[in-house]
Amino acid sequence: MSANKPAAGSAATSASRQKAIWVRETRFGRWFLSTHTWYRYVLSQAIIDFKGLLAGRLPAQPRILDAGCGQGMAFGLLEQHFQPATITGIDIDGEQIRKATAAAAELATPSTAIHGSASEAIFPAESFDLILCHQLLHHSSQQQETLAEFYRLLPPGGVLLVGESCRSFIQSIPVRLLFRHPAMVQKDAQGYIDLLRDAGFVFTESDIQTSRPWWSRRCLGMAQKLGIGRDITEPTEILIVAKKPE
Repeated sequence: MSANKPAAGSAATSASRQKAIWVRETRFGRWFLSTHTWYRYVLSQAIIDFKGLLAGRLPAQPRILDAGCGQGMAFGLLEQHFQPATITGIDIDGEQIRKATAAAAELATPSTAIHGSASEAIFPAESFDLILCHQLLHHSSQQQETLAEFYRLLPPGGVLLVGESCRSFIQSIPVRLLFRHPAMVQKDAQGYIDLLRDAGFVFTESDIQTSRPWWSRRCLGMAQKLGIGRDITEPTEILIVAKKPE
């Protein structure tokens, strides 16, 4: 019995650590992230906007990491728009990884999906040329650790694509009712800019895009169209194309 105690303790510690850094999405949230609405208006648009921000600076045949890949819905978009050499997805939710594995199997690009935390050292240093971090950081209580790991995984000149929903949207009543997020970790647009710069990544104002898409507005933007209530101008979404210094 005594020989088994350390393993049990280690498993308990690992489970406790995972619980501390991750809040599982609601059933509604997991369903919504599989819908055409999410794919078309959020995910697809983000990939298209990232490609525009890159403006020809995309590495040739990049090795791509999709961090927080969920069900792997971005895999096909990454293949289509970035012509990668390989695609690797990682997600902390084992249920989503099973779906992502199936999505990876449908691609022509060599692709795989791995169960794990983006903040942990799972891959060798400089394993990827481009990392997609879309809607991941506001789900994590280990944002600094995650960005430090991304920095380690990229070679000098490697590209990090960060897309985030800002605090004003995440803390809105509909989102708080329907979705789940760790408390006190969401930031405004400037907060995410500062977070990336503090992690050592470099970018200019032309590498940043902020917006307030209709789906992030109160009543899906209908209140503003009808002239009801105050139109909040604070950005609800931010995209950043950052690089590891060469």
